[in-house]
Amino acid sequence: MQNHLYLYPNIANVRKGKMTQSELAEQLGITQQEISRYETGEVKAPINYIIDLANVCKVSVDLILGHSVETAVISEPEQHILSLYNALTYENKIKAEERILALLDTQK
Repeated sequence: MQNHLYLYPNIANVRKGKMTQSELAEQLGITQQEISRYETGEVKAPINYIIDLANVCKVSVDLILGHSVETAVISEPEQHILSLYNALTYENKIKAEERILALLDTQK
């Protein structure tokens, strides 16, 4: 079993792909310095920060914790479809689901 005591590289990598420390701090209502301390490992990141980071960056908490099985299980075409879906607004996600259900009905 792999030891995942050091979360800070994962925390930094998730955020870097999406926004700056300042942008994230503004969204979460904390200081940029707090985020810097979590990302360097100077301070242990509390669980509520990890959950908030996952929500804001639209990733799973498992990914931040280093337990990402998704990429190993989901094929490349499925990942592409998922990334397209994640780029949709909430309203368009509902429309996409309705269209998929309609296609499944015609497929039967």
